[in-house]
Amino acid sequence: MYTIKSKAIKVFATGLKGLKTVQGLRRKTNKITVIIGKDTNVKNDFSDDIEVYCKQENIKYYFSTKHADKHEFGLAVAAGWQRMIFDIPSSALIVFHDSLLPRYRGFNPLVTALLNKDDCVGVTALMAADKYDRGDILSQVKVPVEYPITIEDAIIMVSEAYFNIAGEIYDLFISGQLHGKPQDESLATYSLWRDSDDYAINWNLDSHAIERHVNSVGYPYLGASSFVDGALVRIKKVALVNDVFIENRVPGKIIFFEKNMPVVVCGQGLLRLESIEDDNGNVLEINKLRTRLK
Repeated sequence: MYTIKSKAIKVFATGLKGLKTVQGLRRKTNKITVIIGKDTNVKNDFSDDIEVYCKQENIKYYFSTKHADKHEFGLAVAAGWQRMIFDIPSSALIVFHDSLLPRYRGFNPLVTALLNKDDCVGVTALMAADKYDRGDILSQVKVPVEYPITIEDAIIMVSEAYFNIAGEIYDLFISGQLHGKPQDESLATYSLWRDSDDYAINWNLDSHAIERHVNSVGYPYLGASSFVDGALVRIKKVALVNDVFIENRVPGKIIFFEKNMPVVVCGQGLLRLESIEDDNGNVLEINKLRTRLK
């Protein structure tokens, strides 16, 4: 129950970013209630880890917003949260978004930033608004990145930024200084939602772009996908191989084996497939030269 004079915090937390947010706030206060979210689209949504941490720190936690309503709070924070929140005044709801707004409003901004090979990623704390990711900006943390980098490592780096910004937002809240700065609409960009089709590898791209794709949708996500003999496979790890001159270049065909691993032709360049699995996590091997990945 929202109470304007309350100094307690309600946290809507999902994933490692949600866990780090709870930890960052716990460093400042023990007046926290946590609603733990689950995400079926990733291999590990950290819901168990958040629950364990809450138990260790004697933090009240719930898996349903309905059951948490009995607790008073003066500020709500959504970190890694995937669902809309309707029952809290926008002036009392802070959203943590893993991009440097106004760039990458919307969905999976961190994946999009890595695919675009941005030299830095980050997190923005902003006031909630009627239209997603358009609220006033309270604080931002910029995180430099170097390539190649996996999405797992990028999430870890950004999650540390969530930890730090959570403490900063709490200090602003307690001191009555939660006053944001409007976003510059002329600089706004958007990142679209992603589904199973977006895991598919486009072998017509150059090898560097495909390597970034594989690294950007790997664990904790399902992993880059392709089809071999009509069966879907997950490409978990690749390595760049020096290109050769191919008279009749056909992206997706295996050209030879290197270190007993298949080397696949890309639009430009070659990639060695170092780890292949099926959707159940079973390791697969491709040992037939006349294999085409689609």
